[in-house]
Amino acid sequence: MKNLLQFTGWPILSGVLIALVMFQYQQISQLSSEVSQLATAIERQPQAVTTNTNTASSYASAIAMAAPSVVSIHSTIREQIQLPPTEELPSALRELLQDIPSERLWDSLGSGVAVTNEGHILTALHVIEGAEEIEVHFNDGNQGTVTGRAELVGSDAATDLALLKVDGDTFPPAIPVGTSDHIKVGDTVLTIGYPRRDLMNQKSVSRGIVSALGIPRDGLPVVEYIQTDAAMNYGNSGGALINAEGKLIGINSFIYSESGGSDGIGFAVPVNKAMIVAEQLIEHGQVTPGYLGVITGELLTEESSQTFFGTPDIHGLLVEQVTEGSPAANAGIQAGDVMVQIDGRTIDSVIGAIEQINRKLPGQTVVLQLYRNGRYMDQTVTLGSGTAQYRTQFNAGQSSSSILRNND
Repeated sequence: MKNLLQFTGWPILSGVLIALVMFQYQQISQLSSEVSQLATAIERQPQAVTTNTNTASSYASAIAMAAPSVVSIHSTIREQIQLPPTEELPSALRELLQDIPSERLWDSLGSGVAVTNEGHILTALHVIEGAEEIEVHFNDGNQGTVTGRAELVGSDAATDLALLKVDGDTFPPAIPVGTSDHIKVGDTVLTIGYPRRDLMNQKSVSRGIVSALGIPRDGLPVVEYIQTDAAMNYGNSGGALINAEGKLIGINSFIYSESGGSDGIGFAVPVNKAMIVAEQLIEHGQVTPGYLGVITGELLTEESSQTFFGTPDIHGLLVEQVTEGSPAANAGIQAGDVMVQIDGRTIDSVIGAIEQINRKLPGQTVVLQLYRNGRYMDQTVTLGSGTAQYRTQFNAGQSSSSILRNND
């Protein structure tokens, strides 16, 4: 019996092992087939492609479009030193004062933007104010550095802008000009300028976003400044603020800083306002904005329209006060009127209305569409001279108002 088991045991065990192997092979083959079918099905399915159209991987093309139009401005400024009267000083200091010069010369560095192909450069007024000599540095088409003298065409203290004209026959190209009408908080912007004295021939670019729109503080001129966190340092004043397409949307003006450097709070004059200044300086040598002479509230909303007129459908600026003897008063505009359109263009903001008036010269006319006593009417106004000033009311219960009148 023992011999029989020894004789038959190995064949039986081998058969069992072979059966197990065959069973596992079938399972593995079936699993492999299922995996292949699943892989084929996945390949046939449309692939979802994730793209972010709002984020550019590079802004090189935008910078290449705008940067050739940004110039470095170097000016020599003579400044008078205000000394106290000698009779008010102790005798020990009087001799010292005799050796102190009454004036000093210092160098100012800033940036500018070519706005025409004829050598007109728009910059910040404080960059060249009081300058005896102004030099402009830029690259020509062959990447060579050009240094040219520039003359002041005119300036506008209200916006801190100045226009220069480069001497000679080689000029930087005019920058592509965009619009500031549709700028929104969160838009990507880039600043281009010359931020350091020791890098006078080296442009610098910073990227940021539009942080806010509006008037930074009470008492500033009527400019709806663009606030950005893109770095602005010494020398960036007067440089370009461009959008992601490489078009000019602002002229860098000033920063708010406790450290003296960039704290991420910079302000630029919107290009629409800046180009009004440039156009008038080129044509007339001075800024002479049209003057209307009314005080308005903010743009009517459906709620305020309902409150004042019993209907939510009245759109425009409610006239709160008309300055006595102003062009508006002479044309018969009254407090309580609503300014709906200017020269056929619907009013969509306080600043937009002011800029449209400012584009006109004193003596020119505008046609205002007014809403009065339940009906619409057109009124022609001959504009006068004056400076619009925006005043913000922070007192409780008072709304903001714009003042389109002389800043006396």
